[in-house]
Amino acid sequence: MSNGIILTSHGNLASGVYSSVRMIAGDFPNVKICELHRGENFENLDKNLLKAYEDLHSCDNILVLCDMAGGTPFNRAVLTLSKKKNVSFICGLNFEMLYQALTLDIKDKEHLVEEILRTSKRSITEYK
Repeated sequence: MSNGIILTSHGNLASGVYSSVRMIAGDFPNVKICELHRGENFENLDKNLLKAYEDLHSCDNILVLCDMAGGTPFNRAVLTLSKKKNVSFICGLNFEMLYQALTLDIKDKEHLVEEILRTSKRSITEYK
């Protein structure tokens, strides 16, 4: 796989969304989960983020999908990984975002991020 995915969130959101995607599409070896749970310190999250990056370093691109912009998992991911090679950060983690990130085989990072954002935004809708 050309793209590696690091999921980061408060609590179990990242593992929950990944669990749902796995139910439909199976396991993906290019996914690493780094969650911040109640009572955990930032240093532990930073270590997990660095390990996830190292595990995926051979991927062409590494996408960090975060639950929300400005939250602690996002802030720590940016502080820890922003200077690393080929890393992009996308916030607003949802099922469609993760599914697209895992199934698109686009090597151009800008085009990949653009397509993930377009598709995941389109998946947010109101039923009338």
